[in-house]
Amino acid sequence: MSGQSLTDRIAAAQHSMTGSAISKAVCKATTHEVSGPKKKHLDYLIHCTNELNVSIPHLADTLLERTTSNSWIVVFKALITTHHLMMYGSE
Repeated sequence: MSGQSLTDRIAAAQHSMTGSAISKAVCKATTHEVSGPKKKHLDYLIHCTNELNVSIPHLADTLLERTTSNSWIVVFKALITTHHLMMYGSE
């Protein structure tokens, strides 16, 4: 499978329409592609952890929601993203 799946594209578009940039970045970092999360999405999420007006519980809930997926790829990428944020994000 190359590129984002149709499901991933629809989910990202829904998050764009609702104005949730964090949800969109999490969705794009945890796609069904068989490759690691893209650096630009991880960097954006790390940047978000340093912002004062960003809800860290919302970010955590969005990542937790992705771990309930039926796709092992999405779950694994959500765990990688969580680990990356714990290592390099703000406390």
